[in-house]
This record gives sequence, structure tokens and C-alpha cells, in this order.
Amino acid sequence: MEITSESKGRSGGAASSRGLALVGSLTALVYLAALLFHAGGPRSHTRSAREVFIWLAVLPLLYLFWRGYRAVREPGGERHTSAVVGFAALFCLICVFVFPFHSTDAFGYINRGWQQVHYHMNPYVYTVAEVPGWRADPMIWDHWIYNPNPYGFLFTLLARLLCTLGGGNWWVTLLLFKAVNAGAYALTGWLVWSGAKHLGHERPLLALYSFLWNPLVLLHHIANGHNDVLIGCMLALAAYAVVRGREVWVLPALAAATMLKYAPVLLVPAALIYVYRKRGWRTAAAGCLLGALVAAAAAAPYLADWRQFRLEDIRDNATLIDNSLHSFLIHLYTNAARLFTPLMQFKGSVDWGIRGALRAGFLVFLAVIHLRFLRRATAGRLVELWALVLLVLMCVVSSKFNAWYMAMVLTPALFLPERHWLRRVVLLITCAQTLSLTFFKQAYMLNYFAMVLVPALIVLRRVRRERAAGGFEGPKPAAGGGLSPSRAES
Repeated sequence: MEITSESKGRSGGAASSRGLALVGSLTALVYLAALLFHAGGPRSHTRSAREVFIWLAVLPLLYLFWRGYRAVREPGGERHTSAVVGFAALFCLICVFVFPFHSTDAFGYINRGWQQVHYHMNPYVYTVAEVPGWRADPMIWDHWIYNPNPYGFLFTLLARLLCTLGGGNWWVTLLLFKAVNAGAYALTGWLVWSGAKHLGHERPLLALYSFLWNPLVLLHHIANGHNDVLIGCMLALAAYAVVRGREVWVLPALAAATMLKYAPVLLVPAALIYVYRKRGWRTAAAGCLLGALVAAAAAAPYLADWRQFRLEDIRDNATLIDNSLHSFLIHLYTNAARLFTPLMQFKGSVDWGIRGALRAGFLVFLAVIHLRFLRRATAGRLVELWALVLLVLMCVVSSKFNAWYMAMVLTPALFLPERHWLRRVVLLITCAQTLSLTFFKQAYMLNYFAMVLVPALIVLRRVRRERAAGGFEGPKPAAGGGLSPSRAES
């Protein structure tokens, strides 16, 4: 009996669909296990039990994510759209109800919202420890109580709103914060997918899958409730405005991202150049005005006390040395100094030198890439610049790095073509950072080496081999200003 190629394609597609369904089902079971294991809170198990469990969760999730990625990447993978979205909704729903088990940052968000709602205290002026009788208040947890609020005005305003809606019920308030993150997760997925389709990417579903099924996003931002997914959402909105030719909304979206956390302010100069070049000074001025209105509206409730802001304490918190290249290098030096004791007396100078060199190098880097951008300010180069600036800032320059920061880098990177080296580096680092849920988070030197350096080197080595073999993707025409990279730009 003769088997036609069409019937082979149908049978292959059915097998691929069944394979993705199996991957999705097993992934959901892992997240359900996390929900049940942490139902009693993070202190309901011993540290050893928690460590064993998280390894038994993270390793299968990374493997399953890879298997699903391969299934979606196969020819005809776009037929899996319903499965990708449906399973993502299930994963998100489960993770919303997972008790934060790795980080208590979400508790800190509630602290600062409740500090405003119930005690009418400006969190940029007063710490949680200065709240009268805070230990007796069930809405306040012992989390970063001696630090002033490190977040932007818009997020602080959002925290106040959610604590108002929570009505003094801690569990309801926590679910409200997680629901907002879930909404940002869904919106970001749609923006990435729609943008990739508009750009004519060969497999736009792959960009959607890379975000919605990403174990780091689900565990750090939905289960543990980190707010970086909100910044990622605003950056995706800005990139989508670029892709769709809605340039007037680019600067307001970046202003909103900056008012959540401050890092995206570095993306504004290139955006302003692009809008001016693309639409002229009127659109650029309108975008600046809308962005200023966003910033002013978010800041207005807090600026009356601006002279009392604890700026030095906020700066000190932002420049802590933790899990970064700076941390990696200073720990290398410290271990060497233990072998050669006289070196220990220079540790302070070495620390200062590392910090200064990284910052000076970053300023040179910013100048160079912006000068290059001035020569050809296209939509593709703008989004590439955003992703590159954030990657270098987070993974190279910043003295403090946490895995959940990668949500800010991932969303603009997913607007780049599938084979673009930057998108591949960001995606692999993001996946590797899921290991931060294990003891790797506190394994100084090992954490940065294993979760940043190794993934980056793997991708860059592979890209070099592809270029040498002549198999690297060349220039292709693309909508929205040429987001398909040429050999020279990649």
C-alpha cells in the first residue's frame, strides 16, 4: 500500500501534537507537585528536603522545556498554537497558587503598600521598621524592614492600590499581586507573538512558547511573584509599538517601565533618536510629553517629601555585590589572597577598581553602540540595542544580579529573529538561571560561571561554527524595519 507524503505529514503532525501534549501534561504535574510541596509554606520542610525537591523539579522542567521547544520548532509547528496557549494558562493558574518558596520579595511589596494604606507613611522616607507596632500587624512580614523602598513610583503606587483592594486580608492581597503578574504574563505573550507574526518570522509561535513555557518566568515571576515581569511587559509594549509603527507610544511605554524599576531609563536616548528620525520632531515631542505625564502622575503622590528621601540608602541597596560578574571577580581575588596573605590588604582597592572598570567600560560601550545606531536608526537595530544594553547592564556591569532580572532582557530579545545570536544567548542564560532556585544561588563563583558564562560561551561558540560553515542566517527582507539580522550585524 502506497503512503503519500501528505499522509506522512498528517501522521507526523499528529505524533508531534501528542508529543507536545505529553510534555505539557508532565510539566503541569511538576508545577502541581510544587504547589502541593510548598502548601505549608517554605518552613514546613527541612532545608535538605527543599533542596532535594527543587532539583527534582527544576531539572525535569528544563528538560521538558527543551523537548517542547523542539516540537514547536518542527515544520508545521504553528499548528500547536492552541496547545501552547492552553497549557500555558494551566501552568500560570497553578503557579498563582504556589506559595512563594524561594524569595519573600512579594511580602516586601505588601509591606510597602500597606505602609501607605494603613499608616499613611511615604515608603521612600520611612522604612517598615519605623512603622509603629509593625510586629503585631499581620499584614507586615519581616522582610527588608530596614531599607527604604527601592522601587519606582509607578510600582509603589500599584502596591498601594492592590493593598487597598485587599482590604487588610494578607492572602487576598498576595493573590492580587500574583494576578497582576499573571495578567502581565498573558499580555507579554500576546505582544511577543503578534510582533513576531507582524515581522514575518518563520516561527512566531516559538517566541510565544519561549516566554509562556519558560520555567524561570513561571517559577520566579508567577509562583514567587517578582515584579520584573511587569517591566518586561512594558518593554514588550514599547517594542510592539516600534514594530507596528506606533512610535508615539514608545516613549510612554519606556517611561512606565522606568517608573516600575529604573534600569529602562538607559533605553530612552536611542528610542528618542529613532522616533525623531522616523516621524519627526512633532511625534517625538508628543511622545516625550506623554512619557512625562506618565512619570508625573506616578511620582505626584510622593514628591511632597522629596527632601527627606533616603537616596543614599536606596543607592547602597542597588549597589550590593551579589551573584554578579563583580561578585565573581572579587571572590576569585579573595580566594587567591587566602593563599598569598599579603594580597588581602589590597582587597578594598581591587573591589573599587573592579567597580570602576566595569562602569567606565559600560559608558564607553553605551557611547559606541549609540554612535553606531545614529548611522542607521532602524526598528531592528533599536530593539537589538535595547536587548543588548539590558543584557550587558544586568549580566556584566551591575554589582547585584538576580535571576528574575532576566525577564526584562527576555522580552525585547524575543522580538529578534530566531537565529539571532543575542536572542539565543538571552534565552539560554534565562533557562540556566532557573538553577538559581537551587543552592547555586548561594554558590559564589559557581553561580555566575555556570548560569551566565557557560550558556553565553556555548551559544557564541555555536554561532562561530555556523558562520565558519556558511550556515548562519543571512540577510532577509522583513517588515518593521528589518529585524532579520545580516551577517555583519549579528
